[in-house]
Amino acid sequence: RGEILIQHAINLLQPVCKSILVSSNNQGYGKFGCPVVTDEILNCGPLGGIYSALKKSTTDWSFVISVDCPFVTKEFIYFLSSEVKESDCLIPKHSSGLEPLVAFYHKKSIAMMEVSIMGGDFKVHNFIENADSKIIDVQDYVVQNPQLFKNLNSQEDLLAYP
Repeated sequence: RGEILIQHAINLLQPVCKSILVSSNNQGYGKFGCPVVTDEILNCGPLGGIYSALKKSTTDWSFVISVDCPFVTKEFIYFLSSEVKESDCLIPKHSSGLEPLVAFYHKKSIAMMEVSIMGGDFKVHNFIENADSKIIDVQDYVVQNPQLFKNLNSQEDLLAYP
């Protein structure tokens, strides 16, 4: 589409989010106009990034999206936000599994994430299993939009999905 993935994610989120934080250890992403949050604890993978971003977030709930998922829509984000209830996180699930990197996390989950990280367990799926997680079936959305959670991880992926 001729757009840098991070810029695409920011453009998607601007109309639906009060504020946007970029979770990355690359401060160069600041050129896209959003604060960059670096990992407080290094080498923890996505869980460490979510943890650090939640600590810096000014809202109770934060929507987390991986920049390599460019087919997520505003409508889908609105749908997920309408399902947010009292829990630590709201995680979409479909026939291929959970989507913890297109999900909502509450600030109250910070303490449990910290316990996981300090205990050496960096797996987001393990956190979800141990947290007060609301899992929501989104298979109907995937049927309507099979690319919804498609990750673009390589040059071939980028070329296959113009």
